[in-house]
Amino acid sequence: MFSFLCYNDQIFIHTYTKTMVLHYAKFRIYPVAILMTSVIGSLFSPVYAEERPYQQDFVVTAYYSPLPNQCCYFRGSYEEDIAFNGRGETGADGTGVYPGMIAAPASYDFGTRIDLEGLGVGTVHDRGGRIIEWSDDLHRIDLWMGTGEEGLARALAWGARRVSGTVYPFGTPEMPRESLSLKNLPAQTALLGTLAKTDTYALLKLAAFGDTGFAVRFLQLTLKNLGYFPDAPSGSFGPATQKALQEFLADAGLKGDGTSVDDHAAAAMKAAVGIKDENLPDLALGLRRGNRGSDVRQAQKLLRFLGFYRGRTDGIFNAHLRESVIAFQLKSGVVGNASDAGVGTIGPATQTAILHAWKMKIVAMKTEGIVTKMRIASSVRFDALLPSKVLASGDHGRDVRVLQTFLRDRGYLASKDTTGTFGERTKTALLRYQMDAKIVASAETHGAGVFGPATKAAAMRDIVAEKWNSVRANGTASL
Repeated sequence: MFSFLCYNDQIFIHTYTKTMVLHYAKFRIYPVAILMTSVIGSLFSPVYAEERPYQQDFVVTAYYSPLPNQCCYFRGSYEEDIAFNGRGETGADGTGVYPGMIAAPASYDFGTRIDLEGLGVGTVHDRGGRIIEWSDDLHRIDLWMGTGEEGLARALAWGARRVSGTVYPFGTPEMPRESLSLKNLPAQTALLGTLAKTDTYALLKLAAFGDTGFAVRFLQLTLKNLGYFPDAPSGSFGPATQKALQEFLADAGLKGDGTSVDDHAAAAMKAAVGIKDENLPDLALGLRRGNRGSDVRQAQKLLRFLGFYRGRTDGIFNAHLRESVIAFQLKSGVVGNASDAGVGTIGPATQTAILHAWKMKIVAMKTEGIVTKMRIASSVRFDALLPSKVLASGDHGRDVRVLQTFLRDRGYLASKDTTGTFGERTKTALLRYQMDAKIVASAETHGAGVFGPATKAAAMRDIVAEKWNSVRANGTASL
């Protein structure tokens, strides 16, 4: 279960087992205070036995239920969120999650209803490790905010707020009907941009015509950064997004009507994003017939690469090179006809068009390889090859043995040391791997000798690279 808190008027996401900082108006609780209050509250919190409704002030936070293939997760992946928080399918009393479900302190019987000012009436069906009574005057409760990206965005938008409410203990004769609706709680998808994303390749493939959400917004932002989408990203996949995607596909040498993103389209965008401006070749401005030298030679090389020049690379801007420039200008739409101003000369528009065409040809050449790599990555069972949790000195068990096997297979650890116990030799081997992979600079670097998220990400890249090299060596992709 997740909790979303405000800190200095910004929204951040925390978990009940993490240190939390709550900032609401003049009400401020810091980590040590929360820890002490949790302990004291668990020992001395009163058991309420009121049989009549009563008024109560609450700090209301929010949680949601993660789904597979979201754009982003609190802990970086669906699997990590599920392993850490559960599936978010039912409350603690077995009731399936729904709008109006409340997680409350243990002193609130299941079935208790709370009328929250400005929100509506919800029912207590759930608990949480940090859902406590801070004092008689202030209690903490959680509201369920929905599923998937929408639920996550709604929970982030809500954050933490102080709300007055009327509590109706279970069995109260005048208990009101439930009335809490998610329609009154906006889901601000832009806030999802503050969280860690899934792999860009997978995220791009989630966008399709007619969809709305963060995946579409990410596609639009990608196309905008590549010069194809002129509008501000809206998160809604309509005709403008379709047109931009279709133009990109055509430039990348791919077929498609722009209504969806398949493996090759996602791979092409991934390749295009990876080619930065500083990686583009040099091409001088103002080159025209009669010029000579290395700048002309570079222009000849680029136009030959693009299929427009077939002469010698002699550094002479002659009639043949001019004809090649004109052919490129007409094909790319830089000029409308052979009599337009600037025909046959490499001015700013022609320079931009040549470099863009060079970039997109490189993209086309890289796309198939990226598709193969991504398919390899999706076929690898990382859960069998890498630990599922953070490991450090003193740990024992299967995950430690898996880590030791990974280090052994790469020459960092002796076979006799795959014992399932994380000792000094395992720590030394892991540190050597981290330093070789440039994850840490020295043994004093934060995280040195600990198998954490950064080390796992590097290990996953290494495993995919090894399988990719094997595919290349064998000349086939046996996935």
